[in-house]
Amino acid sequence: MSRIQGVQDKEAGLVTRLIFRMAKRRLGKVPLGLRVRAIDPKLLRMALRMDVHTRDARTVPSGLKELAQLKVAAMVGCPF
Repeated sequence: MSRIQGVQDKEAGLVTRLIFRMAKRRLGKVPLGLRVRAIDPKLLRMALRMDVHTRDARTVPSGLKELAQLKVAAMVGCPF
């Protein structure tokens, strides 16, 4: 049981619902971290911009980026 529930679908605004729909299409579900970031719309927008810039950066091969993400998730005990 998490301490923070985040924004639920019925509480989300139009832009947040759109972001949730895209995340659900891409990942199969809306991650709790995305729901928690949606509490503050400015934080949600800035986090998404950072994710896009990180994903599109060409300095490190994408396979290595994914491997690093998995390693960090395993180290911190991330359930995703």
